[in-house]
Amino acid sequence: MAEGILFIAENSQNFLVKALLKSFKDSEFDVGFCLPYKVEVEVRLATDYSPRIIILYLERIGSSDNNFFSYIKSVMKREPNKYQLYFIGNKGEINQAYEIIGRHHVRHAFERPVDTEDLFKVLKHNSGDYALSEAVHKYEINPDKLTILVIDDEVIQLHAMERWLQKSYNVLTEKSGTDGIALLKQYKVDMILLDYEMPILSGFEVFQLLKSDPETERIPIVFLTANNDSEIVRQVVELKPAGYLLKNTAPGILLQRIDEIFDKIFRV
Repeated sequence: MAEGILFIAENSQNFLVKALLKSFKDSEFDVGFCLPYKVEVEVRLATDYSPRIIILYLERIGSSDNNFFSYIKSVMKREPNKYQLYFIGNKGEINQAYEIIGRHHVRHAFERPVDTEDLFKVLKHNSGDYALSEAVHKYEINPDKLTILVIDDEVIQLHAMERWLQKSYNVLTEKSGTDGIALLKQYKVDMILLDYEMPILSGFEVFQLLKSDPETERIPIVFLTANNDSEIVRQVVELKPAGYLLKNTAPGILLQRIDEIFDKIFRV
């Protein structure tokens, strides 16, 4: 069955909106369009095709009245696990929508003009149908050690983390969020070290998916980032992870920090 999408925009005759709607209709998605009005959205969300994906094309939405953004926020709060919310807009429009709706309610934001191939890749990755790729490893677990899953798209970083941590912990490594999520169906882990900046499915999105699933919501997640920019750090801290680590941290200090985070978790 095709994935249901509700595409919301101020003007269905906008050239880019028309092009996107055509691309959706030519693909495996079942897309419906509506204007940014509460009554119309409620009707469309209650229809038989029951869209799980909501895409807001932000141009002109909220330019004079933020009530619609407040309404969308109420929809996401009312049923946080039912819908996946996406933005398409310029940086100013996206930031304005984030301020009202909240970044944590949004799976992904695409800057205009959006690349439809990238858009479809992200939507398909986020569909929830996660399967292990052929590249996913099988692991032998020492029951006397705690187990850490490292998710990072940089293979060199994965190998380094495995080398640094394997004396103290069982270390599982995967280079994509989807493979990491799929792996959790087969292995119990005690902590996840998650790269914040990954392509396709970002660390922010993986974090949201894990925290929205009752089977994984209690796993401590520590973000890894190569960027100590104050804005990146602020974004990471706002998500309230178990901690965050810079990738250029010396191996001995990194291991010490992980030990300290485990100690803090076990004291709670």
